[in-house]
Amino acid sequence: TILNIYAPKTGAPRFINQVLKDLQRDIDSHTTIVGDFNTPLTVLDRLWRQQINKDFQDLNSTLDLIDLYRMLH
Repeated sequence: TILNIYAPKTGAPRFINQVLKDLQRDIDSHTTIVGDFNTPLTVLDRLWRQQINKDFQDLNSTLDLIDLYRMLH
């Protein structure tokens, strides 16, 4: 199963958490979550004035997010 999430620019971590809660019974170990989360995953991805939100750090550690483009290129 592939779950594609496009998050709004504001409140992305809360939005993603809510989507995952709503779909919790449909998500299993064979689910791949992809999409545009509209927030930096690492310090390398942020603009100089952006901060990595604690909510997103928690979400990232829970989901073990990977930037495939960065990994492959």
